[in-house]
Amino acid sequence: MATMTASPPEDRTIQASNRPAGKGVRRARHSGDEEAVLEARFFLPKSGTGGHAPELGREFPTEGEARVEALKLGVTYYSVQEWRPVADFAGKNPELKREAVARKGTGNEPDEVRHL
Repeated sequence: MATMTASPPEDRTIQASNRPAGKGVRRARHSGDEEAVLEARFFLPKSGTGGHAPELGREFPTEGEARVEALKLGVTYYSVQEWRPVADFAGKNPELKREAVARKGTGNEPDEVRHL
C-alpha cells in the first residue's frame, strides 16, 4: 500500500516549473543518425529509365525541393547517403563503425549530375 503526503501548493508550482515542457520523455538521437540526415543527397530519376535499377538524374540541394519537383513531374525521388567505414580497435572487441562523408559541392547547379 502506498503512502501519500500532501504538499503545500507552492511546492507543486515549483516542481511543475522545473519539468521540461512537452508530452513525454524524448530519447536522445545518436549523432550518426543526425549526420545521416544532414549528409543525404536528393535526386530525381534519369528520364527514360526502365526502373529496374535506379539511375540518378538531377540533384537537388534539399529534400523539399526534390519532393516538389517529383510531385510536379509525377515521379519518385531518391535519397542517397554516403558512408565511410571506420574500424575501432580501442576496446576488447574491435568494432566496425561508420561516419558520414561530407558533401563537397553545394548542388545548386540546376542541371548538374553527380556520380557516386
